[in-house]
Amino acid sequence: MNQVNIREVAEEIELQTEDTRVLVDKIGGKVFQVSEEALVDVEDGEDFSHLLEWQREERHLAQHILENETRYIQLPDCSEVNEYQMMEAFINSLEDEQIHNDLLRAIRGKGAFRRFKDQIVTYGVRDQWFEFKDEQYRLLAIEWCEENDIPYKK
Repeated sequence: MNQVNIREVAEEIELQTEDTRVLVDKIGGKVFQVSEEALVDVEDGEDFSHLLEWQREERHLAQHILENETRYIQLPDCSEVNEYQMMEAFINSLEDEQIHNDLLRAIRGKGAFRRFKDQIVTYGVRDQWFEFKDEQYRLLAIEWCEENDIPYKK
């Protein structure tokens, strides 16, 4: 099996949405996105000859995936990633007690993500947050690859 690019895997885990599946080809080492709609259409035997070219291509990909299920493995979906815990870990990594305490207060209750984003800008730690978050997604991707015996390159 070819190695997957761990950076690409990490980005796909972070950016995927509820209406798409992101899968790794265990043979080719490539990462693919396919919509739930395309998978359902293929499973239901829908005719897709009338669709736009890119939609037909996606249906063909979905068909290939469904016909070769053992070849593909799905990345953790967005429901399996807890970005709130990432925010807490980031806050706990900060040495400045004032920033730490204010950010902890910011993430309590409704609107936590918005307040957190505002506060990291206010305190000038926005870039630190993005570096921290990128590293957390990279570590998550490595852990996933190792759990699923997927070789990867850094």
